[in-house]
Amino acid sequence: MKRKLLTVLLMCTLTLYCSACGNNNSIDDTKPLSSENEKTTENNEKSEDAQENTQSDDNANTADGTSADKTPADDNQETPTDETPADDNQETPADETPADDNQETPADETPETIYNLGAGAPLKDWTISVTDAQIVDSIDGDYGYYSPDDGNKYMHVFVAVNNDGKQADRFLPSYQMGDDVYAEILYSDGYVFSATNLMGYSNDLHDSTINPLSSAKGEIAFEIPDSVADSTEELLIQFSSGNDTIKFKIR
Repeated sequence: MKRKLLTVLLMCTLTLYCSACGNNNSIDDTKPLSSENEKTTENNEKSEDAQENTQSDDNANTADGTSADKTPADDNQETPTDETPADDNQETPADETPADDNQETPADETPETIYNLGAGAPLKDWTISVTDAQIVDSIDGDYGYYSPDDGNKYMHVFVAVNNDGKQADRFLPSYQMGDDVYAEILYSDGYVFSATNLMGYSNDLHDSTINPLSSAKGEIAFEIPDSVADSTEELLIQFSSGNDTIKFKIR
């Protein structure tokens, strides 16, 4: 019995001892856990502080980056304008086409009139009419006949003229001055033939003196080349006085 009791006591003692050891271990185990929890909490707080610091730094960097993106104004830098700088040597196109000095400006004057045979035309103080025109080899005169040079023919023109002025004047003077009247034959592209004075021929109108309000009839001869005489191109007789002219178609 004693052994059993001793055995039971030993068992109880061991049980108590083991229980005591278990409690100590649980206490020891609990302490580290609480310490670890405290450390975890501190680490979390530090992490949050670090994140806040990181966000603050990021915001600061972002602000710095934004300001860095903006290029500082340069006092010496020219600001480009929308308008193109004017070039002193550049010609500004004009709305109107530049006038060409060699270009003929159309005149507002009435187109020139060319009179037919038989029509009367005014020229200063004269009224002139061409009644007929013939191409001939010679002209009969008062004491013989008049012949042109070799290779030429006569353009024989018959004219009636009236002096509308207030004093006597000469028609077709041999030496023209001022507004004196003279006659020419016009052919093709600018060819001009002057009149021939048939000296001693009474019907020649050269140097005819005509009183005011009076008229005269006569003839005017022109030497023209055979090529002109044989051509079919237009021939005109032109009377001129100063800057005024009249023209008659004679072929």
